[in-house]
Amino acid sequence: MLDNKDFIFFKELAENNHREWFQSEKYRYDKIFASSTQLVEKWILGLGKEYEFVLDNDPKKSIFRIYRDVRFSKNKTPYKTHIGMAIGRGGRNSKWAGWYLHIEPGASFLAAGKWVPDNDELKAIRQEIDYNLSDFLSIIQQENIKSTFGDLDKEHTLKNAPKDYPSDHPAIEILKLKSFLFSKSYSDEEILGENFIHQLITDSILLIPFIQFLNAALEDTV
Repeated sequence: MLDNKDFIFFKELAENNHREWFQSEKYRYDKIFASSTQLVEKWILGLGKEYEFVLDNDPKKSIFRIYRDVRFSKNKTPYKTHIGMAIGRGGRNSKWAGWYLHIEPGASFLAAGKWVPDNDELKAIRQEIDYNLSDFLSIIQQENIKSTFGDLDKEHTLKNAPKDYPSDHPAIEILKLKSFLFSKSYSDEEILGENFIHQLITDSILLIPFIQFLNAALEDTV
């Protein structure tokens, strides 16, 4: 598992974000990648007991590259100062809703759901919510979800009601969303603690009904 030396690596990388430094210290990143692979494997096996769709995920392919795509970014630093990993039905690059774990000193979190779906996917999710609003609300308002994750993230939201929905729709604030996600922050102490993998699996399992609801909607976009 990850340890404090790995967090020190990311802090130092943030201060030395260039190829020469990274190449000289890459052996440290290789250790982080190996530890993260072990973490993802345990995550997959634990979550897979309740959600079998993740069991075919490849732990190594679940981890995002540390190399940044700088082609269209004002930030030209070549390396990410965190490690990210995602699992779900079909693996990291599938269209299905799933789970994402972000590990970064002082900014680690778990997110689950569907991030910025394309137009057809967004239309399908909104329609599913509209048609089955009581079922959706019964999921997102579960006490264990509310106490662990709070409300749906509001980072990506329309200012006005989306097309085909009246502004007085009972779920208009949900239908305005352009991403459908829950998230939870973790402290550095939690990430590095012996109990973290158990906590990660427990938190992930809570959101299986939410993931299942979103993926039922996405079935129509195949």
